[in-house]
Amino acid sequence: MKFIKENKSSFSIEITPLIDIVFLLVIFFVVTSKVGDSQFLSLDLPKTESFQYEVVQSSNEIVITNNGNIYVNNDVFNINNINDLEQAIFELDNNGTSMILSAESDSLHLWVITMMDILNKYGFNEVQIRTIEK
Repeated sequence: MKFIKENKSSFSIEITPLIDIVFLLVIFFVVTSKVGDSQFLSLDLPKTESFQYEVVQSSNEIVITNNGNIYVNNDVFNINNINDLEQAIFELDNNGTSMILSAESDSLHLWVITMMDILNKYGFNEVQIRTIEK
């Protein structure tokens, strides 16, 4: 009599599709997750009490107001008119003295950075930045 041997088949789970599905789920949750406020840094900038605008007098002073006007040694320029502003800064005396860059507290940060870039472009390496409180 012939006995039929049953081949014992080994039970196995294919892991390759499981890994693919897990990675697809991770990508899905990363893409659809909402970016929270935790990725932004909130800064409390220091306030100055020792600076009074009326007291400071300098031959090289730039004042940025909150409405976009920029005063270069009492000449008024608008932030949108960069060419005239650059020409006025180019004509300033750069004899190694420090430039005073004063900005009102509610003026845009972009304007201050733009002025710093222009000053650096024309060789003003020592710039003092001050905040004008209202």
